[in-house]
Amino acid sequence: MRRVMASGEEGEWMGASRPAEASKLFEATFAAGDLDGLMELYEDDAVFTNAQGAHAGPEAIRQVLAGYLSTGASIVMNESVAFEAGDLALVHWSWTMNFPDGRVAEGATAEVLRRQPDGSWKFIIDNPDGPGLISHA
Repeated sequence: MRRVMASGEEGEWMGASRPAEASKLFEATFAAGDLDGLMELYEDDAVFTNAQGAHAGPEAIRQVLAGYLSTGASIVMNESVAFEAGDLALVHWSWTMNFPDGRVAEGATAEVLRRQPDGSWKFIIDNPDGPGLISHA
């Protein structure tokens, strides 16, 4: 399968080799507008959270990500910190999203990833709004 790599170039899909790499793959795949590639970053039973709630499973996550892609925005994943515990990892990224109309949004993630049998890492919980969700509870 050919997909966009973290470098932004096309190549054979390898997945994230380290937990913190998953967000850079998300950034490159988002920039390419590759919804199928974005879905490759998630386990089948993953949950994606935002101000509208928790979106569980591939169809729900696909719908949310398609909505983000349809805005024409670009996203830059900035600094990160990752904590691994066996086959699980908690990763925090700061991000900047630039919209075509000039608006800019910033935030920080709280993501949980799991090591896959092939050694790659996939999202099981993706919370791009990090602590921002607390005010939406």
